[in-house]
Parts: sequence; C-alpha cells; structure tokens
Amino acid sequence: MSGTEIFEVEIDDVYHYRLSYGGQSPYFHGLQRRELIGSRCTGCGFCWLPLRPICSKCYAESEQLVLSGKGEILTTIMLPNAPEHLKHLGRRVATALIKPDGADTCIKAFVVGKDAYFEKGTRVSAEFLPKIRTIGDFYFTPD
Repeated sequence: MSGTEIFEVEIDDVYHYRLSYGGQSPYFHGLQRRELIGSRCTGCGFCWLPLRPICSKCYAESEQLVLSGKGEILTTIMLPNAPEHLKHLGRRVATALIKPDGADTCIKAFVVGKDAYFEKGTRVSAEFLPKIRTIGDFYFTPD
C-alpha cells in the first residue's frame, strides 16, 4: 500500500470531566494556600514531597507537614520555549529536579528566572500561579 492510498483525517477531541486527586488532595489544597505540603512517615520517618498518605518504603501511615517552599537545584534542562501557562512571566524556563528543604525526595518542577542556565546547588523558592489545577501550576525561582 502506498502513502497515497492511506486515508487520514485530523480530529480534535475535548473531554470535560471532574478529576479527583484522592489522597493527594491535601497537597493541592496546600498549593492553593501557597504552601508545599509533604508527609513524614510515622514508621521510618521518611519525608515525601508531594505527600503520600501511606509510606512507599515501609507502608506505615504518614503525617502531613508544611515545608518551607525553599530548596536547591539538583539538575536542570533549559527549555527552548516557555510552557504556555508560564509564557506571561517573560523569563527563561527550565525543567528541574529540586530537593526541597526538609524532604527526603526530590520533585520535578519548573525553574523560572532571567538567566540562561541554573547551576546545581542554586537555592530556589516556590512561587505559585493564581489558579491551581495541576502539579505544574507552581514553579521555583532562584533566591
């Protein structure tokens, strides 16, 4: 079969539905309050961000805690273009692994700043968009 014999069409599908974040809901309520909510395991003491109601290391219950919103960059990849929801900031954007202060995990998040490169170890602080719907609706900026 040649390429001219293949029938193709473009279809735009839009789905509207209500999504529940279930046990992760306190994390997203925290983002709306401009806070990063982690959890500390009551068994082994491991601190997760985003929070986990049940520890993935020892399966004990976890308690919620508010983290400072500060951390440090572990690694970054500069993006050639800012994601649509961050373009209004008019700054350079990288995707990064951030080690939040007080957490034993790292989190993948955006870093927004004027520089073209963000070095490992750079201290950062969390910033929040006005409307929180997804985990991508906050970002970090260099201190």
